[in-house]
Amino acid sequence: MTTPHATGKQIAKGAAWLMGFKLLDKSIGLISTLVLVRLLTPSDFGLVAMAMAVVSLLELMGAFGFDSALIQRQDTERSHFDTAWTFNVFFGAGIAVFLVVMAIPAANFYREPRLELMLPALAIGALVGGFENIGTVAFRKELNFRMEFTYLLAKRCVVFVVVLVLAFTLRSFWALIFATIVGKVMNVLISYALHPYRPQFSLAARGDLFNFSKWLFISNLIQFLNSRSTDFILGRTVGSHGLGVYNLAAEISAMPSTELIAPLNRAVYPAYAQLARARDKLLARFMEVYGLISLMAFPVAVGLFCLSDLVVALLLGPQWTDAVPIMQILGLCGLVGALQGNMYVVMSAMGKPKANTLLGASLLVITLPALVFFSLQYGALGAAYAQFVSAVVGFCGIVWVFTAVTGAATRNLFAVMWRPLVASCFMAATILSAQYVLTAFNWNVFLVVRLLGLVLLGAVSYALFVFALWWLAGRPASAEKVLLKFLSSKFLANRHAH
Repeated sequence: MTTPHATGKQIAKGAAWLMGFKLLDKSIGLISTLVLVRLLTPSDFGLVAMAMAVVSLLELMGAFGFDSALIQRQDTERSHFDTAWTFNVFFGAGIAVFLVVMAIPAANFYREPRLELMLPALAIGALVGGFENIGTVAFRKELNFRMEFTYLLAKRCVVFVVVLVLAFTLRSFWALIFATIVGKVMNVLISYALHPYRPQFSLAARGDLFNFSKWLFISNLIQFLNSRSTDFILGRTVGSHGLGVYNLAAEISAMPSTELIAPLNRAVYPAYAQLARARDKLLARFMEVYGLISLMAFPVAVGLFCLSDLVVALLLGPQWTDAVPIMQILGLCGLVGALQGNMYVVMSAMGKPKANTLLGASLLVITLPALVFFSLQYGALGAAYAQFVSAVVGFCGIVWVFTAVTGAATRNLFAVMWRPLVASCFMAATILSAQYVLTAFNWNVFLVVRLLGLVLLGAVSYALFVFALWWLAGRPASAEKVLLKFLSSKFLANRHAH
């Protein structure tokens, strides 16, 4: 399969498509969540999180990152795709068997007998999901982001409709379980409808795939322990209610920062892979992307920190009040994750998954003990603080490793981060001052109006501050300059159109 050379315009177009999908995806997800929190309880969410933690643990047996291997390798043949699909089928069947076998042990571990039926039900989805068409990986490999957008959005819309219908009908955790199963079935059907590739059983290219993917497997194992260990620990120590509150807070806090950045990382990975042998060009492209990430991630994470109480009160309701402080801390974790995620993408594209893996393993030595200790002492909020400390330590580690592997200068990273950081602090001061005035004068403003007004105030103040700092810094070539050029071109185009 041929891979076209990625230009800056193609990367920007791809990022736009995938960020457009992510905005739609998160909008759909937000609507779904807002409906579900009114129909289901925190305990329902926590119970499903327990089940999905077991599913995710078993899915590690197939977490070899074959998608990344197919994209990273520039000379893939049909045998590579067929081999990846064959292993996915085998792994799906294996996961299904283990879900049935582990149902009773998992129920005993969590002290939740309902898991005895939930896990065998989820085994159906695991078995079917293994047959998903591997050909859809070519959408990203060939930079066909329009089809990638269509594929991802179609899958999301199907799950959205199914989960809402079932939630209104069943009004229990079974709505989420059945929606997961139906979603897997529909994902398989959609994948074959949108891509003409028809995989065949083959193991011919197993050596080539595993040579790259073995480090991705270990990295995914470490990533799982970092991200999902809270489900096991909190599920055991604070029960389904506390776990449900924590997971919903984590989901919402990730929306503004990490989830906006994820599609950008997804879009630039093929381009980074093509530039892996031209390090100077790769680093130049990375700095462009990193500046854009900083420009977006800082204000949304800081803004959520300032407005979490209003967000919970308006969107979730009083039964979720405990989520406010957790959401604030995890929102900052999301910011740190957004700032380091693209570095991992660069090193993976350079064929250095080993560095990512060793760094993740080192961080895990700190994360797990901190998570166990703080969650036992302070519950779900303690787990959030443990995650934040680990995230900061991990960021320092990834910067050190990234600069050593790529030769990038740390001062260049700081040069693109300091203006969004300072401007976000000014924005926070503006929002908090406005909230103080509203409270001091006892102005009774509808909650939705108050929240939207503060969001608008924060956005305007951030834009003014960040561009003022950019101007005072001598208007360097940066994300701010690229953004201004883009906006001015759109403005002129609109004027000519009229």
